[in-house]
Amino acid sequence: MNPHGDPNLMQNFRFIQFAPLHPTDLYNPLCIIGMPGIADIGKFAVDQLIGIFTAEKHCEIIFNDYPAGAIIDDSLLSTPKAEILFYKDPKQKQDLVFVTADAQAMSPRGIYEISDYIASLIHKLGITKVLSLGAYPTKKADANTVNIYVTSTDLRHIERISATGEAKKVKKGVIIGSNGLIPTIAKARFGIEGTVLLAETDNAAIMNDNFTDLQASIQLLDKVGKFYDLPIEHVYNENKINEISEDLESKRKALEEELDAFQPKVKINDLDKSLYI
Repeated sequence: MNPHGDPNLMQNFRFIQFAPLHPTDLYNPLCIIGMPGIADIGKFAVDQLIGIFTAEKHCEIIFNDYPAGAIIDDSLLSTPKAEILFYKDPKQKQDLVFVTADAQAMSPRGIYEISDYIASLIHKLGITKVLSLGAYPTKKADANTVNIYVTSTDLRHIERISATGEAKKVKKGVIIGSNGLIPTIAKARFGIEGTVLLAETDNAAIMNDNFTDLQASIQLLDKVGKFYDLPIEHVYNENKINEISEDLESKRKALEEELDAFQPKVKINDLDKSLYI
């Protein structure tokens, strides 16, 4: 699958293919999305899934509305990008396609454009179901409890997951960024059913860009495994979580110091914060 035939789609993007992938290559594929966001809950969860399933990279997407700076990791330079990876199930039960990125686009229009573009790529791969992972900021009463919330473009998916008693419905809110836009655009344009699972995190995460809620990500992974019958083992203890948290915070701080001057500052009224996910 290569989208180069549509010049309108390619105007602001560079599509770099690694392993070729066609709709006929995939069996009953589920696409799982985790973009950067509040406490990076969804992104960390998808990054772990990519490692668990040793997913193969299909493509990188470079977009001209990503932060204008190069990423340095252990002295290696790379440009901010989105990635699509895949895992072929040897049992031919359900193949997996993963979508993640180094950053969100810098403008609302850019977020919409990259979401629309990725939705088109998902459609061209013949995918009919999408699962997106993200955060649900609340005023947490119990720091050791992580509630999971479900919302979907299809009421049947909401009822199926909430009926397990392990996920709550979302009464009202707005999911900011590609984690929410990709499933809804995929539904509106291509009829792809989209579900979003959100892990509860403290409201303070909205104001703390250097915070990654690993505990919430790990609880979210556990529920993804149960709801979608994926072989995911619980492999993180408290010491390991703390170790990864410190490493991620250090790397994030160094990167954000480099890119801070390029990032737009979006102010949200205090009264509206509870509506933004």
